[in-house]
Amino acid sequence: ARGIRELDGQLSLHTEPGVGTTFRLELPLTLAITDALVSVVDGQTFAIHRSNVHEVIEIDPQSISVLENNEVIVHRDEVLPLVRLSHIFNLRDKREGMLHAFVIGTGSRATGLVVDKILGLREVVVRSLNDPLTNVRGVG
Repeated sequence: ARGIRELDGQLSLHTEPGVGTTFRLELPLTLAITDALVSVVDGQTFAIHRSNVHEVIEIDPQSISVLENNEVIVHRDEVLPLVRLSHIFNLRDKREGMLHAFVIGTGSRATGLVVDKILGLREVVVRSLNDPLTNVRGVG
């Protein structure tokens, strides 16, 4: 309930003996609930809207090459540039084991957004950012 209050929402319960209980959740219009793929990088949780992700792939670090100073892999007989979320947010890279990536964009504009671990598809609450955060790189 505290989390709902922090979002300026309300949760109410109404119970009728022998009938059941009704839960009512009210959230402001500035909030939305949407499906997102949730991942972890260096212990921090990130979400990306499901509609932006065309595919989820597993990457063997040995398959990563460097082309013109950028990490790439061959995926579906095409060169797929990789962008590590850890580099965008100045976090530590995963040191061992398989990596995972969200393939965003299509064709020659496709990119693999590399994360440490994928937690799965979740419903997340989205709320408008306050002005100081709207210009932060990578936040949206």
